[in-house]
Amino acid sequence: MADKDAITKQYMKDAKIFADAFNFLLYDGKNVICPSRLRTMDTAEIVLPFGEGQTASPVQKYRDNLKYLAAMEDETAAYAILGLEGQSDIHYAMPVRDMLYDAMQYAKQVEKAAKSHRGAAKAKAEKS
Repeated sequence: MADKDAITKQYMKDAKIFADAFNFLLYDGKNVICPSRLRTMDTAEIVLPFGEGQTASPVQKYRDNLKYLAAMEDETAAYAILGLEGQSDIHYAMPVRDMLYDAMQYAKQVEKAAKSHRGAAKAKAEKS
């Protein structure tokens, strides 16, 4: 099973194939998502959720493929992130794993925004 999943993961790295999959699933095969507008993202997600006693216990997960769609973006945000998990067998916990991946990605985005805001506030305070 791991070999089949690895082959699928490698196959889906191709932007044209990745776009075709989402165009088929979301747009009935119409070419709405252009492969040249896809940008590969880091698939590793790491968070430090606090457990009992407020001790951090790191969690690291890897999504099979993650790309952002550069359809509408500015210098700080991508407005569409597309993630894909290939499974050769039914795995009933996959929706929960996908939610975890999404939550970890959102946490990374929130931390990046918070860091940016702290930097801007510090720069503003230094000017005053």
